[in-house]
Amino acid sequence: MIFIRTNHDIATSYLYSYTEPLIKEAEQRGFNVIKMEREEITEDILRKRIKNQKPTFIFFNGHGNSTSLYGNKGNEFINLNSADVFKTTVTYARSCNCLNKLGKEAVKKGCSAFIGYKKPFWIARSHKRECQPLKDNVAEPILESSNTIVKQLLKGHSVDEAIKKSHETAADYILKLIYSKEPLASASLQALVSNDGALDYEGEAYARIC
Repeated sequence: MIFIRTNHDIATSYLYSYTEPLIKEAEQRGFNVIKMEREEITEDILRKRIKNQKPTFIFFNGHGNSTSLYGNKGNEFINLNSADVFKTTVTYARSCNCLNKLGKEAVKKGCSAFIGYKKPFWIARSHKRECQPLKDNVAEPILESSNTIVKQLLKGHSVDEAIKKSHETAADYILKLIYSKEPLASASLQALVSNDGALDYEGEAYARIC
């Protein structure tokens, strides 16, 4: 599997940090995890890695829009013309709006299933914890709910099952946040509700990565 993770601003630093436990779990389960970071995040390098390693799962973390994913310097990395790069894989893009056009195009070009978001992916956070994302209780419900998708796929569950489990995890957090007295609970709640409503997939419901 390939984990692509940008890290060039506060938002992407949170995504980067929250992939760490997923990488560890994947390795513990016997998966060969290839990490693409920094200047390695280019279409050419990704195609070479895919050709040599033949991954079943690609997980992108970074900025994007309905037609493109962006690399570590804010440069366009993948677009509709290059969406065939995801062919035969299950791909999850934790990125804004990417499911609307890019996900659909990827499936048309042979991607088994493309998981993503139909609207912006929001990350509420505490400014006091920006240097320690994994200790940020404001961001935790949002990122742990999205991490659930990968955790379920690693356990052998289907794309549809992983999405449903993520919705269940989000629902549990939402109930806690509604009654929370934490000052920033409303920010977490708003972001989580928006992300959960935007989460969906294109392609095969029963696609698996193992």
